[in-house]
Amino acid sequence: MQTFNSIFMWITGLGGGGILMVALFILGVVFKVGIGKAARSAITSAVGFTGLFLVVDMLIAVMGPATSAMVERFGWQLQIVDVGWGLIGMAWGSPVTGFIIITAIVLNIALLFIGFTKTLMIDFWNYWSFAAAGALAYGATENVWFSVLVAAIYMVISWKVADIVAPNYQEFYGMPGVSWPTGAVIPTAMIGIPVVKLIQKIPVIKDINADPESIQDRFGVLGEPVIIGAFLGVLIGIMAGFGAQTVITMGIQMAAVLVLTPRMIAVLMEGLLTISGAASEFTQKYMKGRKIWIGIDASTILGHPATLSSILILTPIVTFMSLIPGNQMLAVASLVAIPWFVIPMTSYAKGNVLHIVLSCIVVFAVYFWCATALAGAHTNIAVITGFQLPEGAELIGSLSEGGNPITWILVKIGEMLGL
Repeated sequence: MQTFNSIFMWITGLGGGGILMVALFILGVVFKVGIGKAARSAITSAVGFTGLFLVVDMLIAVMGPATSAMVERFGWQLQIVDVGWGLIGMAWGSPVTGFIIITAIVLNIALLFIGFTKTLMIDFWNYWSFAAAGALAYGATENVWFSVLVAAIYMVISWKVADIVAPNYQEFYGMPGVSWPTGAVIPTAMIGIPVVKLIQKIPVIKDINADPESIQDRFGVLGEPVIIGAFLGVLIGIMAGFGAQTVITMGIQMAAVLVLTPRMIAVLMEGLLTISGAASEFTQKYMKGRKIWIGIDASTILGHPATLSSILILTPIVTFMSLIPGNQMLAVASLVAIPWFVIPMTSYAKGNVLHIVLSCIVVFAVYFWCATALAGAHTNIAVITGFQLPEGAELIGSLSEGGNPITWILVKIGEMLGL
């Protein structure tokens, strides 16, 4: 098991771009597009993916200090310390991770074979979401087999939900033949999409056109993504109390994020469409027309202007939401995960920024409460895996997988069963 875990860790060490390149090349050869064409498509997609994450990293690098400054400026303090992506290290290092990875690979192939899912998950890096669910379950119960079961249930739900929402995403983003089973976006989709549909029935609110096209038509050049990005960057800088020089720089950087992200995704898609088209032809010929969708990272649909605008609007809102009743975690480190909360709603909201933001507020409230409830399990798995707790912290937590409502429900069931 240790050897298998080491091999898988080596593979994930290639990073998202490297994993995508290798997986797409293998699929290209399997689907008979030719070695040269498969290599070109795989490398092109990896280049686009790498460029995308360079832009995302810039977004995180700018927003992190701004949100920390806002928190310090207002002098807030809560019981649970937010460790953000620190959960990734705990997920990969937990005692149950090896069993979870084997389960994920075998289960995905088995469910494809029986037709339960259409999603072939090649996004190996995001297996960390399943490992995180198992790690938190282990932190709560220290029961190996229950923890693996929690992760397996999360996998099944993720792949099925990915199948359900894929047609909507494919049409909206013009990306046929793929699905987005990234664990971080599945529970948010399950909560947020019904909320979007409800908002679309509320009088007055349903009629407010706040999609990028309507905004641009109404405000002309002031409604273009580059101007919106600059305005929001400046606004956040002012709220953080930064000086004029830093505020102007933030405006430029946020404008760059809104302009460059869609262009990087276009490069990624140039390579990906060749492979997904070949997959469709292959299944038509050899699998009696059964559909197989290539499961890729949800960040590949991050680039819509409505998504990016919503991310910038939500960053200060989520910081203030730390004060909602029933929550004990001050969101700072986890704010880097905001993009993955927004992604699932954009297409269902038809790009309406107001509807996206309102639905995300509901989603974040649920995650704050679940993160608070899972803080004990989060802290225990940190101790088990040797994670260095922040100085003076008695409890730690995080949003995204640390506040995953699916994990919380399954852990509560385990506790009720006395595990």
